[in-house]
Amino acid sequence: WEHYLSCDGTPDPTVPQEVNTFMSLWHDNQDEDVQLVMEKEEVVLNLIEKLESLLLETSPDEITEKQRDQYQEFILQLQDLLRKKYNEATQNLLKTASMYEDAETGNMHTAIKDKNSTFCIWVNLKKKARFKSYVFQEAGHGFDLPKSLALSSVAVRVLHTRYDHVSPLAASLKENSSNTDDAKETEEETEKNSDILDVTSQGIWLFFMCSTTKVLRLSILYEEPGGREEAPRVVDLQQLVPVGGVYHIDALQLPPQAQDVGDWSMVELLDVGLEVYPYSPGEAEDGTQEAVQITLRLPDNVIYFKVPVVARWEPAGQQWRIDGISNITYEAEEKSISFRMGAFYTVALLQDAHLNLPYQAWELHPTGVDEGLFTVTAVFATIQIQIK
Repeated sequence: WEHYLSCDGTPDPTVPQEVNTFMSLWHDNQDEDVQLVMEKEEVVLNLIEKLESLLLETSPDEITEKQRDQYQEFILQLQDLLRKKYNEATQNLLKTASMYEDAETGNMHTAIKDKNSTFCIWVNLKKKARFKSYVFQEAGHGFDLPKSLALSSVAVRVLHTRYDHVSPLAASLKENSSNTDDAKETEEETEKNSDILDVTSQGIWLFFMCSTTKVLRLSILYEEPGGREEAPRVVDLQQLVPVGGVYHIDALQLPPQAQDVGDWSMVELLDVGLEVYPYSPGEAEDGTQEAVQITLRLPDNVIYFKVPVVARWEPAGQQWRIDGISNITYEAEEKSISFRMGAFYTVALLQDAHLNLPYQAWELHPTGVDEGLFTVTAVFATIQIQIK
């Protein structure tokens, strides 16, 4: 009834035909810009949230296994479609980059923000070594490229999504909801996961910074089989969780730009889609390996208890890991973090999931008619929740 009365034109997540039609129509529209994708992103995120709630909160006797699999598949399809739409919009923007070049540098740059994402892109049109670094003033993110990239036809994109569609959360929803034989056990697991989902979907994260230490020390990791010395450093998501969203940092191929010929504007069209720039780090002048310097401005609605752990996503292994990232500097007062990468990665800032445990005390007392104040005293903070 809530969906019916809203009458906002969005699909009902429980009706497969409506979800399929929504995805099909959006998939066929390939001429959207970044701003339009951000507007549609809000609808997609709401759909995903509703589907996750159905998986986590519906009792086993009210949902079939077929429906559960279908909701799970819709979540993955919507996440994938949103990624594709950002790539299509990026490609459309890159095709006309030369029309928006900066008068001072001759390159193109822009940053677009809304409550769900921040899209930043820099296009190296002039290929001059002295313009190898840039800071997006609107977002606070920045980079410093190796000289080899500064002389190449490359674009750098920093896409910060305040949600996490990278970590295997969707898969865990299915795993945690698969046991329908024991109703009591399923209900307990559903309640547990619902609590996690509620916390991570809110606009404020309850992670505070408790140290002004500038250099990051890494711990809470597990080793893959093969010994301690050569084992890749892989993040254990039972101990560390991404906080503040995901940063997709990419080097992209620059498509052919429009050329003015008389009264005509001509451009070569390539039917290849958005292409990643084939960057392989070479050797710097001092003999060390080249690296990309990245600076990220931390979100205002995120508070860290401790110095964040910087991790990169490895698609092949479907895991977060910390190798390939070095020279990490965390500035608590400036709310920024800088690091060097040997390649371009999707990164996230992680916190210990249990650093506020055990809770020290809790209190619930009335503040009026049908109102109360719930207070939880944790290790680093006291949290108050007003209930009406």
